[in-house]
Amino acid sequence: MPNQFNLEITDTDEIGAGLFQISLYSPELANLAKPGQFLMVDCKLGDQNNSELFLRRPLSVHRIQPEKNIISILFQIVGQGTRSLARMAKGDLLDVLGPLGNGIDISHDIKKAVFLAGGLGIASLTALMDLGSSKGINMTLLAGARNSWKLYPSQLLPKGVVEITATDDGSAGVRAPVTHLLSQIQSEADIIYACGPISMLRTLANMRDEGLLVTPTVVLVKSPMGCGIGICKGCVLDTTLDTKLICVDGPAFDLEDIKWDSDYSPR
Repeated sequence: MPNQFNLEITDTDEIGAGLFQISLYSPELANLAKPGQFLMVDCKLGDQNNSELFLRRPLSVHRIQPEKNIISILFQIVGQGTRSLARMAKGDLLDVLGPLGNGIDISHDIKKAVFLAGGLGIASLTALMDLGSSKGINMTLLAGARNSWKLYPSQLLPKGVVEITATDDGSAGVRAPVTHLLSQIQSEADIIYACGPISMLRTLANMRDEGLLVTPTVVLVKSPMGCGIGICKGCVLDTTLDTKLICVDGPAFDLEDIKWDSDYSPR
């Protein structure tokens, strides 16, 4: 069974429109967690009779600060669970399971990396960019959102990250899907790390099939999860290697390994 923690909230901040960052004090998690992993978070917060909050919510490990014994999560208000979390305050306790999933490291031979974040995909990529910053890697972030209010604040990005933005309405950066930015930057990268809506990841797969994406690409796949530990089998992903579970085998997969046309792949 995964580790269960009842963690004190050290800070909660609305850093964008309905975009919240919660920092948690946990010496153990701050030293155990790796970029790419996630927590299963109990959103009931005393409302034990609310059936819509029965299941925990999977939330990415957003920032890891072992020197401060702090780990952070980032979420957008989209339903009752995240709305409940947004009401929490400093000093409250949050029940979490984790860290879950497989962490990601950046190989020593990577000198230049591109991070492609669609919407809340930035939540899964920031800890990895922190790692890249500590290794002195040349990093470019391609950040996309519906509008400027939905973008992650540039001033909170790790040191050394060069950001290029795209929004659906043109209120920040270019008016285009964020995947359009790859054409001007991918030739400079040794690897691409991408996280965002499934539709964005499918676009990347189509670009690869059409020869428009040639740089090795690792995608972090987000999926609804009932348990987060492989019991419910609710997050199946079909790959060329075998049928995988996003919660225990991922969330990171090589883009070329995923069978996007399979009935067992997320849509």
